[in-house]
Amino acid sequence: MTKSYWLKKISIPNADLFVEYIRTVLPWIKSVGGVIVKRDLIQESTSNEWDGGQLGLVIEFESKFAAKKAFYSEVFQKYLQSRDLMELVTITTL
Repeated sequence: MTKSYWLKKISIPNADLFVEYIRTVLPWIKSVGGVIVKRDLIQESTSNEWDGGQLGLVIEFESKFAAKKAFYSEVFQKYLQSRDLMELVTITTL
């Protein structure tokens, strides 16, 4: 079966949301079979503390079905809605 990938880019405006994302979403991604194969951080300033920026991720799944199932899962969709991120996060599968 062909592997599939999420190409994810999210704007995270402050340190609290950044830490929350790292502590909740990244472990959840692993729990549904996702493997982060590449990440990129772009911070909006040269501060030593996170004060806003973008997080880019490439996440590998065993199949396109697994990638879409994770993205459209009730857990992930509720997370996006609760953080008002529905317009900021989209899925692209390869």
